[in-house]
Amino acid sequence: MSINDFMNKIKGQINIDRTNILLILILVLVGASSFGLGRLSALEGSKNDLSILDNKNVKSVKEEIGKSSLGENTLENNDVLSNQKMYVASKNGKIYYSSSCTGASRIKPENQMWFSSKEEAEDSGYTLAKSCQ
Repeated sequence: MSINDFMNKIKGQINIDRTNILLILILVLVGASSFGLGRLSALEGSKNDLSILDNKNVKSVKEEIGKSSLGENTLENNDVLSNQKMYVASKNGKIYYSSSCTGASRIKPENQMWFSSKEEAEDSGYTLAKSCQ
């Protein structure tokens, strides 16, 4: 049975022409898509309030973290206390990281050494981590 035969069979039984069938089909599709979009918006509202911040907002978040901590010498506190301290290295290693590099967060706070420039870090004998280049 072809589509045309099927359409003729429907038309013959309920006396609906092609344009009415098309309108009904469009109405059903619009309703289904509206329902789907409604479900998506409901899922959006149930997510946690976690969002990606741009660099301007990261500073304010780090300041809040620094205010709430107990004054430990952490990566966030050092970045907040001095905007010039842009590079960190471990006392036990030979590699330095930029403050935004993921490797910097793995250095224990008590082992952190901070530098204001690449030249200062390299003069102290450290080399830039390959993952931060």
